[in-house]
Amino acid sequence: MNTASPRPLALITGASSGIGAQFARRYAREGFDLLLVARSEAPLRALADDLSAEHAITASVHRADLADAADVAGLVEFITRRLPRLDHLVNSAGTAPEGDLDRMDPDALRQMVDINITALSLLTRAAVIRMRDAGTGTIINIASAAGYQPMPHYAAYAASKSYVIRFTEALSEEHREHGLRIFSVAPGDTETPMNPGPTKNKRQPQQVVETAWRAMGTGAPSVVDGRANSLLALLSTRVLPKRFGLRTAEKMMRARA
Repeated sequence: MNTASPRPLALITGASSGIGAQFARRYAREGFDLLLVARSEAPLRALADDLSAEHAITASVHRADLADAADVAGLVEFITRRLPRLDHLVNSAGTAPEGDLDRMDPDALRQMVDINITALSLLTRAAVIRMRDAGTGTIINIASAAGYQPMPHYAAYAASKSYVIRFTEALSEEHREHGLRIFSVAPGDTETPMNPGPTKNKRQPQQVVETAWRAMGTGAPSVVDGRANSLLALLSTRVLPKRFGLRTAEKMMRARA
């Protein structure tokens, strides 16, 4: 990293594709230096080189598998001791194994918990420490509309994203008086490598990023991307009886059992 750069710096996980890559493009346009993190180094480096050349910013790469405890510890150490500054953190890395729990591969289940919950929590903690010392900073945690509703046949993933939402909402209030802006963004069905295949009214990564950018100037501790997704989240959390919501969700997700 360029220690002399006057530009703010954004660290983005899951930056090699999908929503994470779109965040990288937006931050580069806004004049941020970047630290891009992902498991796949080649596409990450290609993106960093393109953004550096196009926007005259410094984009660096840190290869890390966020399901690997040693890689997560190394990234935490880098944030804590070696990164010259940290202005924004976007936790966009995630994984979404499908199917009923009894048929789910236990390694895939463990990997999901390690990435969606453990790594996100530890990286958020490291960023909070840096940002509280600085008296300013922004953290965006990517959740999912599935986190607003228990999802039969998708139970573990939905629960992991519910954790992201509640964890982030609590931190938002906890650190508001310390000058930190912390919030979650919950996409629904979005065109990403983790969510391939044609479906009706699929959202695009740039729409998710735009939702996050609008929310940055508000005090909302969590936002949902897209009107239809926002309505479904409202219905499932405040309107529909729990049993009715569960039965409806089970029918919707039955094909993924």
